Amino acid sequence: MKKFGTVLCVALVVALAMGALSAEAAIKLRFAGQNPIEHQNTKAMNQVKEMIEKATNGEIVIEVYPASQLGDYTLIYEELMRGSIDFALISIPNQFDPATQISTTPFMAKDYAEAKKVYAKGGWLFNKVAEIQAKQGIRFLAFNADGFGGLGLTKEPVDVLNPAVKKGVLVRVPPIPVFKAVVEDMGYQTVSIPYAELYTALQTGIAEGWVGGAPSHNYLGFRDVIKHYYQLNIYLENEQYLISDETWKKLSPEHQKIIEDIVAQVGEESFDISARDDAFYLEKLKEAGTKVYTYPAEQLAELAENAKRTTWPKVGKLIGEDLMNEMIKTFESK
Repeated sequence: MKKFGTVLCVALVVALAMGALSAEAAIKLRFAGQNPIEHQNTKAMNQVKEMIEKATNGEIVIEVYPASQLGDYTLIYEELMRGSIDFALISIPNQFDPATQISTTPFMAKDYAEAKKVYAKGGWLFNKVAEIQAKQGIRFLAFNADGFGGLGLTKEPVDVLNPAVKKGVLVRVPPIPVFKAVVEDMGYQTVSIPYAELYTALQTGIAEGWVGGAPSHNYLGFRDVIKHYYQLNIYLENEQYLISDETWKKLSPEHQKIIEDIVAQVGEESFDISARDDAFYLEKLKEAGTKVYTYPAEQLAELAENAKRTTWPKVGKLIGEDLMNEMIKTFESK
């Protein structure tokens, strides 16, 4: 019995040691995000984590840090460049290279069916963004769709679908030239106000509306103050799945392929999820008493054509005219 007990103890020690070694040998990746824990993007991050860990049999372990726990998206991006954060799902700051803003060019896609093609893996935009991010020491893996942006207003504008008409509404824009340009080209006056002060600005009349937010953002943040919501599909709010080149180079080709394939799948699924969320929150806005206006793609065509004619050249001055000319030729050929 003593001999059996000794053997059992030795086996247990060996098993514990092997488990410790196995845990130690696992590749640990820090995965940073900007959205709250309950947000769909954080759910997608956890889905990616579970799928990668399962596909690699635990050889890769991912620690998810949502809600800007590792810093805001600007800091996360910098840390990706340095290699001190491995993996992220974030918006892209423009201070390192204005060309990174190409994915938020207004009216690139008229609806989700078209957006799936425009933002698809292997397409012109995907390849161009990958090229731009590579210059920063970051590998681009996939787009994440987060809603088509519209206008949330406290007062009704004049002739909303005609860009040539002055609307008589003062619209808040973020301090990003592209947003100011497209809103003014649609006939609105603009004012730049920090997002944190937007609710109060809408309450007090310092601003009479805001641009860019999808139905979910308008419902969750501003349903008590906006009276009208116009789903104009001005641009597709999107984030990017990114991984540090430093981290990427440390992974085996097998692990790289697993991560690429899984992120591509979850990124592609985000377009259908985003479309469902838009529809759901449009109904919630109606229930909250907001007048909601939606339009078939052909009715938005004049706004889109005006943006391509007048706003895109302005975007070109920001991101680079050669890049914009290449994009225009690509879209014209479709």
